[in-house]
Amino acid sequence: MICSKETAGLLHDRFGLAKRVITSLDWGEEWRSGGFVYRLVPAGHIFGSAMLHLTREADGESLLYTGDFKVTTGRYAEPPEFPKADTLIMETTFALPKYVFPPRLEVESDIINFVNDCFADGEWPVLFGYSLGKAQEIHAIVDAHGISVVLHPTVAKMTDACQKLGAKMLPFTVFDGTLGKEQVLICPPNSVRSTALRKLKKKRTAMMSGWAMNAGANFRYRTDAAFPLSDHADHPGLWECVKRVSPKRVLTLHGYAREFATELRHAGYEAWSVFGNDQLELELAQDEATGETAARPRPRCELADLSDLTEQIRMASGRLRKIELISRYLAEMPKDRLALAARYLSGNAFGKGASRNAFNLGSAVIRQAVMEAGQVSLARYREISSAQADSARTARLILEQVNSSEAEPVSLLELEDLLRELAAIRGSTAKASELAQCLRRLHPREGEMLVRLITGGLRIGLKEGLLDEGIAKAFGHKASEVRRAHMLEGDVGEVAQLAADDRLHEAELTPFVPIKCMLASPEETAEGIIERLGGGAMWVEDKFDGIRVQLHKQGDEAAIYSRDLRPLSSEFPEVVEAMKAGGDDFVIDGELIAYAEGRKLNFFDLQKRLGSKTLQGDLFLGESVPVKVAAFDLLWAGGRSLIELPLKERREVLESLNLPEGIDVIDVIETRSVSEMERAFSAAKGRKNEGLIVKDPNSVYAPGRRGQAWLKLKKAMPTLDCVVVKAQQGHGKRAEVLSDYTFAVRDEESGELRIVGKAYSGLTDVEIEELTEHFQKTSLSKRGRVHTVEPEIVLEIAFDSIRRSKRHNSGLAMRFPRIKAIRRDKTIDDIDSLAYAESLVGLD
Repeated sequence: MICSKETAGLLHDRFGLAKRVITSLDWGEEWRSGGFVYRLVPAGHIFGSAMLHLTREADGESLLYTGDFKVTTGRYAEPPEFPKADTLIMETTFALPKYVFPPRLEVESDIINFVNDCFADGEWPVLFGYSLGKAQEIHAIVDAHGISVVLHPTVAKMTDACQKLGAKMLPFTVFDGTLGKEQVLICPPNSVRSTALRKLKKKRTAMMSGWAMNAGANFRYRTDAAFPLSDHADHPGLWECVKRVSPKRVLTLHGYAREFATELRHAGYEAWSVFGNDQLELELAQDEATGETAARPRPRCELADLSDLTEQIRMASGRLRKIELISRYLAEMPKDRLALAARYLSGNAFGKGASRNAFNLGSAVIRQAVMEAGQVSLARYREISSAQADSARTARLILEQVNSSEAEPVSLLELEDLLRELAAIRGSTAKASELAQCLRRLHPREGEMLVRLITGGLRIGLKEGLLDEGIAKAFGHKASEVRRAHMLEGDVGEVAQLAADDRLHEAELTPFVPIKCMLASPEETAEGIIERLGGGAMWVEDKFDGIRVQLHKQGDEAAIYSRDLRPLSSEFPEVVEAMKAGGDDFVIDGELIAYAEGRKLNFFDLQKRLGSKTLQGDLFLGESVPVKVAAFDLLWAGGRSLIELPLKERREVLESLNLPEGIDVIDVIETRSVSEMERAFSAAKGRKNEGLIVKDPNSVYAPGRRGQAWLKLKKAMPTLDCVVVKAQQGHGKRAEVLSDYTFAVRDEESGELRIVGKAYSGLTDVEIEELTEHFQKTSLSKRGRVHTVEPEIVLEIAFDSIRRSKRHNSGLAMRFPRIKAIRRDKTIDDIDSLAYAESLVGLD
């Protein structure tokens, strides 16, 4: 017996099946036996359900057996995957064209409305679904709306077993014959006439099944209502499976197998039902050269492949699994599509030098296009969007209500043309119309992928380093070699091509391709810095309160980039113009600081400039917040890269350059002892700077790395204990939880809470889920995606500094706040005061 780890656990723990008769596999794990390679992929049907992918080692011929499956992602089962196969054996339970299930969100809404109607009428809602699979799905839907759930003992056992095996944890109580106020009871179908249920006099029942699409379903099930919540694919879903697998032949079984096989043959597939006597009716194509005939091949949909891959990566829990998925995909990619595939996985559609906003498609244009493609009203769009907080996910849910059986396969080359056409169109109305046409031609999941590429946010948990490692594994290189090439080239597509051609050594730093900054590791004491650098001569520089920038200048061209490689030229045009005016060519690493004679400016002053794409909107902004650049490193000059040279040699070249006005080389002090470093630190603080950066003068430039060669001495800042007053729905993977928290301190004079900041980083997924459950229960009001909550949860907040600001009602704002811990040992009476927070203003 071959099955998933989850199914093996259920078979052993719940049904007593001996482990020795089970071969259990992890998702995607390969198992070889008898000349075949076996691999399991999620079927999406219920928790642990799998499809079997079989490959014959002798000739590579492959087969996919689906078993029961669905194409949409439920709330409880693993998302389905559809690997390519030569032969597809598929279940066809709902294979008639009339079986087109309503959009998933609509079905869930109907179920919750049924539940709320029962509560309003003083009745208990009883929902029926199979104890393994359907019952857990119902449970997840109801729980997501904050409704208390009671489970029939049979359902409770299966739910408990699933949760012990790693399924989503959902709270419940076991049915003992009684129910409390506003509780939902979930039972297996065979209990519909049980004695325990008959004793519940004030109840209303509903069956959950795909067969609810049939007229009179509620009478058939002897329930008050029936909802088409199915764990199977509907008719469009069956077609979606076929197109994703791209088989040479299809075998159908179960349900309307003969009917669907006939439909496939009429569309040009070789298909027949396993147990039927249907004839083979191939649509043949004749080869003009040989006169031979062959079954007409179905075109491959590479956009569907990419969409499937991103979903698999998003759900993969470990980095090794993510790397394996990437490497397998890229290794099989044709050379003319490899660069595109790698770029799309990075979320950047156009690669080197392209802005992530190259499409100039705002949220309003995307919304209009999705509404037009899905034929929904603005009210309906907002209803779905508010629940998702993700424009791409919203697009998919809306497009799922449009019949996608006629969707066209799209190659990556066609996708590139489509994206470039979208970027070239001028005018929001024309862009929305063209995007709507594109979305209508795609499957819902592919439409989601298109929107993600347009917005530049895949949100699949794929960090850039993992993509580099995937490329390295795909083409047999060291990850460090790929990372170096990526850093120098700035285009992961070109890097993938170089790796495939064994030409990574050709990558080199060039102007106007920004690279990641070398970073300094924090250290709280001078003694610690000397210990980590090993003694000897150390270079010390002031740490400014500004913006890390990279300046590129060659000929009469110039540009500024931020530490995250974003262009900043439009925000600081006077610096660009000064560079263009003349002088040597260079790529400089430095700090852009707000500067004015006679008064102290800082990062918060610079933020005014960062918010302005052009100074034309405010003629006096440049004058009120003037800037200059403190240059502290040189990466390129004289037509060559310098990053492999020691810092002291790079410094010599930097000091010899003819630099434009407004770019000053930073002062460096050499220190060898704790006392010298402490004096330098006090002097830096006296100049109103943040602290010191201490460097090894023999260090090479290591882009993107936070190593031991550069250290920053800032000294430890105190933390603040604050209480959460607002909780906001997150984005992407956190779209269903409250993960962004606004927090406050106590104004002791008035007794009121005063907001000092907002943070979303620092907590684990488990902690966020716990807080979400708490905040949903203690929500005082909701506006959009923001809940105003009872001020009960105390967080310990770390930060870089506090400045005066009109942003919050405290008159203060934290710079880079982050959550250090949930202080479960403290209450609102223990939070810090506004006076104490004000005492930290100006300290760094």
